[in-house]
Amino acid sequence: MEITACPVCGSKKIGIGTLGDGIISGLSSWNEVCKDCGYQGASLIFESESQYNKFLEALSYQKKQAEMQRTEPSEEKPAQGLDKKTTVHSEKKSYLFEFIVSVVLTIVFFIILSGSNYFGVYTNLFSQNNPGNIAGYILGSFVGVLLFFLLLIVLGETLYRSIRGKKK
Repeated sequence: MEITACPVCGSKKIGIGTLGDGIISGLSSWNEVCKDCGYQGASLIFESESQYNKFLEALSYQKKQAEMQRTEPSEEKPAQGLDKKTTVHSEKKSYLFEFIVSVVLTIVFFIILSGSNYFGVYTNLFSQNNPGNIAGYILGSFVGVLLFFLLLIVLGETLYRSIRGKKK
């Protein structure tokens, strides 16, 4: 006696799908659908009830393990093979440090520029003695250089991590 079962939930309620299940005969790659969990794909065929029961036990054990991992605190355990490098990439990155470095680099850049002829290039802008134009020019330049340094640092860091990750 053959038993047909769903590989995801173990249900015996698996059969040919209908249009309501999202199966279009001839166009869908799988015709079998589980009525309990909605799985679409190949079913498992067991030759005996004992094989099916062993599968259900293994499936139950696997679900318990997955549930235990979800309920445990997110402490790294060496037995699971997790390390800080894995968890750092899964969390959102804070770019505060990169932003601070960019601000410092931009300030240094503008200190160096103030001693050069950079601000004297647009003599007609500065000759009008309009503080709004001068402040807008300097502020716009500052923001542009700040964004340039920030993007350059983030790009460099991303490239470094991708190259370093491939070498391991």
